[in-house]
Amino acid sequence: MAVPGPRPAKGYRVVLLGSVAVGKTALATQFACGSFPEQCEPSVEELFSKVIEVNAAPALLEIVDTVGAEHLVTLKDLYIKNSDGFVVLYSVCSEASFEAVRPLRERMGRLRGPKAVPLVLVGTKADLDAERQVLTARGRALAREWRCPFLEVTAKSKLMVDQVFTQVVREMEALAPPEEEVRAVPTNAQDTWPSERFIG
Repeated sequence: MAVPGPRPAKGYRVVLLGSVAVGKTALATQFACGSFPEQCEPSVEELFSKVIEVNAAPALLEIVDTVGAEHLVTLKDLYIKNSDGFVVLYSVCSEASFEAVRPLRERMGRLRGPKAVPLVLVGTKADLDAERQVLTARGRALAREWRCPFLEVTAKSKLMVDQVFTQVVREMEALAPPEEEVRAVPTNAQDTWPSERFIG
């Protein structure tokens, strides 16, 4: 009797969205590489990948860090339209970055359609209490409005970092269409992104 091999990991593309300097690169680097970057050089995008286990099944995450892409509206729209899940970030030390996530979420709704988008709302730099401008309760209230998970994290010490990506996988799985409804990807497709899952 053949012994079943390990289950193949299901692949997801997760995009990190938020204002400049909220800690997108730090979050992705700490999660995927186990290190904290003291300085980040701006770029159009950075790609990270890691396999994690969620609900006893492996998940391969391709994480797109959109650092430096804020001014590239067309590129950001492509990320929003063609990715599987999202981590929307603001810094608890920046009122402006918190205010910026609402129009970003509205844009996601326009681009993705009327169904729910798999996303997690994240407040970064939670260890900097003396510089805090956004109370935890405000992030929690916004997440309730959006009906999505909410976490505050500290990338420097990796506090709650892994939980962010576990939560986004759970959101993607919960909102995924039944497998028979997912369109098959052509075997000869080049640079094909994962099938869309829609939201509002």
